[in-house]
Amino acid sequence: MFWRLVEALQFSQKHLRQHLPILPAMLLFVTCLLSCVSVRVYKEPDEPLFQSQANNPQPIKDADSISVVTFNIKKAKKTELAAEELQQFRKTRNVDIYLLQEMDEKGVEVIAKTLNLNYLYIPVEYNKSSKKDVGNAILTEGTIDCREKLMLPHSKPLSKGRRLVTIAGVSIDNKKILVYSVHTETLVMSKKKRMDQWNTIIENAKMQLPNYKYILIGGDFNTLLSKDGQSAVQKFNDNGFNWSTSLVGTTASAFFGLIKPRHDYIFSKGLKVVNAYKIEESRSSDHYPVLATFNY
Repeated sequence: MFWRLVEALQFSQKHLRQHLPILPAMLLFVTCLLSCVSVRVYKEPDEPLFQSQANNPQPIKDADSISVVTFNIKKAKKTELAAEELQQFRKTRNVDIYLLQEMDEKGVEVIAKTLNLNYLYIPVEYNKSSKKDVGNAILTEGTIDCREKLMLPHSKPLSKGRRLVTIAGVSIDNKKILVYSVHTETLVMSKKKRMDQWNTIIENAKMQLPNYKYILIGGDFNTLLSKDGQSAVQKFNDNGFNWSTSLVGTTASAFFGLIKPRHDYIFSKGLKVVNAYKIEESRSSDHYPVLATFNY
């Protein structure tokens, strides 16, 4: 049924362009169909968890700036292409921390090996259709400790799937930063419940303030509607976190390119943003990698 719907939509894209106001509702319908996919949720607080066995310590540069990329690599399908794109981009701009979403372990390993990075990967569920784990990762030149798996509240209404945040303390350039790789729920869930997820992330970060001077929170917040994005930004700003990628614009493509949402954000505390932008040349996902550079 779903694929017949997709074919029909592809056939009538020109017609759909004349009816853009109804597209969010149609996308919600498609999303609900996708939420029927059978999954097995990893509910254990400490597992599964995958971390690179041997850290690759980098020379301490005592730098005064740090760069971070957040990137949802759609269903970890094109991780080799994503690794090549990120490697090419790295030739023009050094990136210290990568926050990846919708990843499986193999995809994380490919990117970490290509870029010579340490990693922490925590899946939240096993997708029985694709036969792959799904979760978030943190990759960095620095060292990783203080690992945490933060399960977000509420389940999908049909599949009962869940979302999580992968959290770690990253030590790099003689500094220690608390890092969050985030993937919150789509419109398949009510706004109130999605706000509960944002609040859970914020409250966790606020509890860590006595231990960390620098905090980075980045990822895919699935704010298809602009008013949802405004609500998320307001929520983080009200709690003392800066929206560091406010000038980036839209960050993803949905509904065969007919909708260009702003899904991906980087919030920060204790850091001063220097610049931020998206890597529009990327073709490995329906999201763009989003980068922000900060001064300490």
